Amino acid sequence: MAAIWNLKRRHGESAELSPVVDPIGETPITITMVNYSEDELIERSDVEAGECKAYIDKGPFTWVHIQGQPKPSDLREFGNLFDLHALALEDVIDTSEQRAKTETYENQMLVILGMPTEKDFRIIMEQVSFFLGENFIVSFHNGEHDPFKAVRRRLNHPKATMRKRGIDYLLYILCDVVIDSGFPILDEFEREIEHVEQELLGPKGEETIHSLYTIKRELLVLRLKMRPQREAIRTLIRDDKNMLTEETKLYLRDCHDHIIRLIDVLEIYRDMSSNMVDVHLSLVNNKTYKSNEVQRKAAVWAFIFAPLTFVTGIYGMNFVFMPETKLHYGYQTCLGFMVGIGILLYIYFKKRKWL
Repeated sequence: MAAIWNLKRRHGESAELSPVVDPIGETPITITMVNYSEDELIERSDVEAGECKAYIDKGPFTWVHIQGQPKPSDLREFGNLFDLHALALEDVIDTSEQRAKTETYENQMLVILGMPTEKDFRIIMEQVSFFLGENFIVSFHNGEHDPFKAVRRRLNHPKATMRKRGIDYLLYILCDVVIDSGFPILDEFEREIEHVEQELLGPKGEETIHSLYTIKRELLVLRLKMRPQREAIRTLIRDDKNMLTEETKLYLRDCHDHIIRLIDVLEIYRDMSSNMVDVHLSLVNNKTYKSNEVQRKAAVWAFIFAPLTFVTGIYGMNFVFMPETKLHYGYQTCLGFMVGIGILLYIYFKKRKWL
């Protein structure tokens, strides 16, 4: 997951796509078009961009969805057909270092959001971009699977609420789908955190550090990507160009609440993972402390027996003319002397709390 974004100039004049945009990572695209009104709906799959333009001109509302990562040449074609700003198109293709935001141009709005998705046991952020015009929406999603199939099924229902409202209400629905995709991901994190927590307090708790740091890192990056979405929706609600109805703004406030809730839960999970890292370090330190205690006590006992070993070593030598070897009570005296030394050393170390 990319974690750094670049700041760019937004409202200057530019005739075509910047040559610095790297086209690496482009994938085949499919274009789906839905032209609808309250009484009629036309849906076309795998259409050409030029065909969509005719439906936009026909009205009343048209939604064009581009699935995949288009080439710069395809983006220029889309830009010319739908009158999309060239600087905004750069943001669509430069998905690796983009942050969520809302940009307002002369006759359109650009909304960029991140959709968290699990892939190969990792959490990645797929970029979703929306261009809102007077009677159309052009959406781009660079992932492998179309996230808006359910929205099209709802549109196909003759009594669908979306068909009775303006194109801005459809934008709210699409934003809501993207934002709410974060909740299943958080549920996965919750289960993973609970599992790691149980392992941490088990007999092999010290071995969970790799999982802990992986969770903590992914939560940090996910939080970094989710936080700008709060400001993006807030800017969308502000609507400097008056392209949204008051009713749609009211629904978008619900999206804003969902983002705040997601960020709050991310903060909680991040704190939980940090606390578990602290617990892990405490377990490791406690294990090290116990090991040091054992070694210290062993060293003290070895120190107590060192002078006793010294005495027995001297009197264990087999010289004939050693002093005190002929004493009648020499053996008892030597034993008493060694026992006394041992007791004195034991009392000394006990008072120092080394035993």
